[in-house]
Amino acid sequence: MAKNHAVILGLDGIPLESFNKLFELGVLPFTKHIWSKLWVNELKVKLPYTLSSWTSISTGTNPGKHGIFDFLKLNPDGSFNITTRSMLERPTINEIVSMENMSSIVINVPMTYPPFIRKNNMIVVSDWTIPELKTWPREEMRIVKRFFTHERIKRYYSLEEYFEAISNSLEERVSLIEYYFNNRKWSLFYTVISETDWVFHKIFGELIEGKDISRKVTKIFYLVDKAVKTIYQNLPENTLLILCSDHGFMVAKESLNINVLLEKMGLLKIDTSMLNLKSRMLLKLVKIMPSRLIHRLKYTAQVLFNAMDIKGFDHATNPIDYANSKAFMTISYNLYVNPLLPERERKQLKEYIIKTLLKYKYMFQWLGYGQEYFWGPYTSRAPDIVLIPREGYNVTTRVFYRNVVDKGKWYVHSTTGFIAINLGMLDVELSRRDKPLNYDIAPTILAYLSLPLDPDMDGKPLIKVNGKKIKYRKYIGAYRVAKRLQLSSTLKPLTPPI
Repeated sequence: MAKNHAVILGLDGIPLESFNKLFELGVLPFTKHIWSKLWVNELKVKLPYTLSSWTSISTGTNPGKHGIFDFLKLNPDGSFNITTRSMLERPTINEIVSMENMSSIVINVPMTYPPFIRKNNMIVVSDWTIPELKTWPREEMRIVKRFFTHERIKRYYSLEEYFEAISNSLEERVSLIEYYFNNRKWSLFYTVISETDWVFHKIFGELIEGKDISRKVTKIFYLVDKAVKTIYQNLPENTLLILCSDHGFMVAKESLNINVLLEKMGLLKIDTSMLNLKSRMLLKLVKIMPSRLIHRLKYTAQVLFNAMDIKGFDHATNPIDYANSKAFMTISYNLYVNPLLPERERKQLKEYIIKTLLKYKYMFQWLGYGQEYFWGPYTSRAPDIVLIPREGYNVTTRVFYRNVVDKGKWYVHSTTGFIAINLGMLDVELSRRDKPLNYDIAPTILAYLSLPLDPDMDGKPLIKVNGKKIKYRKYIGAYRVAKRLQLSSTLKPLTPPI
């Protein structure tokens, strides 16, 4: 009898509702052909943004257990660090598979590089959050470099240029996926296509409204379809295939400009001195522009500003004086109170902010303390307040708006993604009928591969493998030892300079 295999193909940011639109456009012909053969459902996520949600998919746990809440980590002294793999507190699914002496290949999955479980039965190709392309083992770089011939362009002067660069990059990675899928041995194959999220941030509303979209955009979805076709048509016998997204998308028509609100409350301070002259001048200009004009131009302008080295128009370059602000938001869901303030004042501020935000409670599906929203040993890292918007509403961190609440149109993340599984091809059955959660995916993979589940996982298997009894094993001890060894100065770097 053939051994079981498992595949996770992640399509970043795709909500279930968008497939019908994409099928109508004819850009996913093969995916449409097999869609009725798959078990398809919505996928619920706790914190709907890339880094946290893919980490929950990879570990089977909520952020309170895996420790990843934000692109930034707020330190006790009020400074920030960029979130890195060293902050991940749980083993990823490929590391668990490796610990069980089975092989895995991982390509472009956030928070998987560098691996801490370093065995020769694992291949990892880094994702877009790593500044340089890297691999484990380092010898794989010779192969990976063959597929990436386009130079990474960081400046785009139009949306068309932006989409073309995305298309070129994705075309190369799909070829890399095809090579590893068909030419290497693996028990788990796990890859993510990030470009769908990047495209939806610019054109999701046009897609949902049935408007014409750029040919360069349609090419991106043809490449997605090519990846699905390659994997589906070449699945080894007894292979569980999971297609999924880390979150969904929605069109929001009303936005709460939370950092603007905090500034008006006297809690947030702006510091434009970190910006160049043209950035400061443009910020002043935007402050007096009509909101309708800002909303009409914003997605085109974001690309153009990047090309012109104009900062201050996205969450990563917000001109906020964090050290002297009492409260601020980083991404659209996470609000922090300055940790340098006395604890009593911090507590009072959190109560005051929540009381103020209750005026806008119609915008939220969740508004409350971070330590109540998450659970686990790392909730001390959680944001002080979490704001998850309802369908049709947005919470933005940008500070160039004048109003606390604006009407307009934003294409933003939602808490509902999708999941599709090839159940009909396998000797399995559904074990549950409720809405699956993003941290159900890892235990489902382990159950199908007949590997022990970690009892600390928050998720539960979505399937029952006929004749197989679920076993349990704690992996955290071995992971912590491997992580300490990896981070020690005695080890050589994973990869040499490219």
